[in-house]
Amino acid sequence: MSIRYRLTEVKDNISSKPKKGYYAQVVTKGTIDTQTLCKQIAAGCSLSTADMTAAIIALSQQLTECLLDGYNVNIEGIGTFSLSAESKVVQKKTDIRAQSVRVKNVNFRSAVSLKKAMKESKFEREQMKE
Repeated sequence: MSIRYRLTEVKDNISSKPKKGYYAQVVTKGTIDTQTLCKQIAAGCSLSTADMTAAIIALSQQLTECLLDGYNVNIEGIGTFSLSAESKVVQKKTDIRAQSVRVKNVNFRSAVSLKKAMKESKFEREQMKE
């Protein structure tokens, strides 16, 4: 299985001396939704599609609960989910109240094994369309 890529021209409208050239860009075939993923997993194990769907929904709900409760969540072989916060910058610690702190992002750090599998992958250039 190879990852497909295409060459994309560098576009630099800001610099007075714009860079010229091309860079590799991954070509995606689309997005796999939960139902399709569940069917694919169920085809390779003893769980039904309904079992897999229930498991993924439960995982999503529990992931949310754990993050809201202050935990990072590590799913072995996939990676770790964590939260980052943001607030305005203040001069005194007492000027920050809970109401002014927001979730900035849900962060994801891939597992070493997943990253390694991706780094060892092969690439195949997509044929250019005339």
